[in-house]
Amino acid sequence: MLSLFKNHSYRRFFAGLLFDDASMMVSPMIQGWVVLMETDSAFWVGATAGVSGVGMTLFSPLAGVLVDRYNRKILLVITQYIQILVVALLGIAAFYDVLEVWHVLVYGFCGGAFHAVRLPCKLAMTLDFVGSKNLLRGTAANIFSMTVMGVLAPLAGGWLIDKEIYLGFVFILISLFLSNFIFLNLRNIKSPEVSTSSHLEDLVYGAKYVANNRIIRSLIFAILVTEIFGWAVESMLPVIARDELGLDARGLGVLMAMGALGAAISSVIMTLMPDVENKGKLVVYGLFGFGVGLIAFAFSDMVLLSMVLLGLAYGSGVIYESGLSTLLQISVPDEMRGRVLSFQSLCWGFSGSAGFHAGAIAAILGAPVAVAAGGVVVISNTIRIAKNMILIGVNTDKKIVD
Repeated sequence: MLSLFKNHSYRRFFAGLLFDDASMMVSPMIQGWVVLMETDSAFWVGATAGVSGVGMTLFSPLAGVLVDRYNRKILLVITQYIQILVVALLGIAAFYDVLEVWHVLVYGFCGGAFHAVRLPCKLAMTLDFVGSKNLLRGTAANIFSMTVMGVLAPLAGGWLIDKEIYLGFVFILISLFLSNFIFLNLRNIKSPEVSTSSHLEDLVYGAKYVANNRIIRSLIFAILVTEIFGWAVESMLPVIARDELGLDARGLGVLMAMGALGAAISSVIMTLMPDVENKGKLVVYGLFGFGVGLIAFAFSDMVLLSMVLLGLAYGSGVIYESGLSTLLQISVPDEMRGRVLSFQSLCWGFSGSAGFHAGAIAAILGAPVAVAAGGVVVISNTIRIAKNMILIGVNTDKKIVD
């Protein structure tokens, strides 16, 4: 990781990521907690995460076209400006005690749309800064940013939310302002070449490219299945924290922080280790660990053990995410990168949408069953795709060498 930070531009970019990720980590936490307190319903907590996923899913294909056409730095800061305005309005509503569930749902949808643009921007800019040979380390470093903030931000956010709800929105505002200031000062961010085709033509071509490219299609589908079923755990954390482990808002923050700590440790290891020859194996090992970790976490009723198991699951998640993201980027030409990465963020949107089915299952059978079922699906799908992932890893390694 230290070798990456010798690059001044990447170092500044990484600092901006830290604060943007801090806002991203606290947003679903405050949304889920407010809705749980207002409705006392696992279904509505899941639905809150679900509308965020819908926003990301709907806007991701369009976002890919924008990323391939316009300056990525400008796209980043524009979405941050809009989110700052929306968060300020919610903070005011919370301060005057007029915040309602529908306000949170609207914010969740908007937040999903914002991240549909920002996530492929950040992924594409990483390759621009570090190059293909350092992309696995760069991807792991970006995940490290999310995981570090996943440790620190929920701890601070949980403490603030426990005092006053509006203070959580203040935290998000400050994080966005700092990130925006840093991104604005990034230099030498080139705009893509001007396209002669229309936005719709670019969108259709990108969808056809993903559908017709066997390797890209396989990678996207692997991400999709894991996001829909495995990462439904995120929407259920407020319910498990309160109803299964007896935790308050601060306890929820600690639980989320411990999960992120496991991911942070894993991401540091990924950045320090030598480049892995077959990244398909990383994907397979990471997916197995993630699925097993989810099942074990779901049925733990001890707070400390639950925190450790969540950390192990999230740490495994970093392994497969790093492998998949790297394989995806080095398998496509530069002019298609934004559109292909937008399909990755579209899949991430489904992890939020998973709140709908996870919330419904939790309302009937309980949140642990909803989480464990996701883990079973992840393991089953990993067994099915393991051979293909390893073959893809071999082929992409040959491409880098050539």
